Amino acid sequence: MKNSLYLLGFLLLTTSCASLRQRDDTTQLNQVFQIPRHQELYAYAKKGGIKTKTLLHPAKAALYQKHDTLYVEFLAETLRPADADPKTLDQADSLAIFFLHYNPTLHKIEEKSPWFRYQTTGLDVDLFTLPFKYRFKTADQPGQLEDKLNVGIHVGGRYDLGRYRTVYFRRNHRSEISTFSLGLGGFFCVGPAKIDPFSTLGRLQDEYYGLGLNYGLSTILSIGSFSAGLAVGVEQVTDRNRHLWIYQHKPWLGVTFGINLN
Repeated sequence: MKNSLYLLGFLLLTTSCASLRQRDDTTQLNQVFQIPRHQELYAYAKKGGIKTKTLLHPAKAALYQKHDTLYVEFLAETLRPADADPKTLDQADSLAIFFLHYNPTLHKIEEKSPWFRYQTTGLDVDLFTLPFKYRFKTADQPGQLEDKLNVGIHVGGRYDLGRYRTVYFRRNHRSEISTFSLGLGGFFCVGPAKIDPFSTLGRLQDEYYGLGLNYGLSTILSIGSFSAGLAVGVEQVTDRNRHLWIYQHKPWLGVTFGINLN
């Protein structure tokens, strides 16, 4: 069981690290986001050419990408009433399809457009490994750091902040997406619990590992698909010696690593 847990943890971390790369797909953009203010967007004018609009107040919009261009369609009810200013974005522009437009000077081999920012909140589901936990002082026994691997799941709320830009290189271009999220919720995990004379105050002379069930609160920080965080939980063992174990239902503190499933 111990070797299987370590193997699963290694696979999770390997998958997480492999996801830390530049991306040109926008599967995570095919939904409605909150668009922060003070950002410029572009649309085709009726008389030809391209017009520039500035968003002065936060609004919601659907984002999607086609041929390395990000398109923005605002929800009319989230825009401010028309103000007759041709430079600002308001409800008079609710039928327009905006996009990000950047004309590089091409004075350099590589140029990058400004970041376009968007954000949202939603449900967070993460698989994680907990490589070690710190048990606080209990029953006159000193605090103890354990390095037995636990595997679990985190479910809670999440705040996402995304950024999008275009990179121009030798007359070619590609898109870059950067995502960051912070989550708070509950977790459940399982792992080996050490039962020995130390953890039973000498009432049991044998030493073995029982099944430990853990639950509590956790906070998750995600960059791309990789996540890390802190967890505070309690643990209980399930065998007949649980009444001897001094850490039964006692709090502990741990660090988590894993992958973001959504």
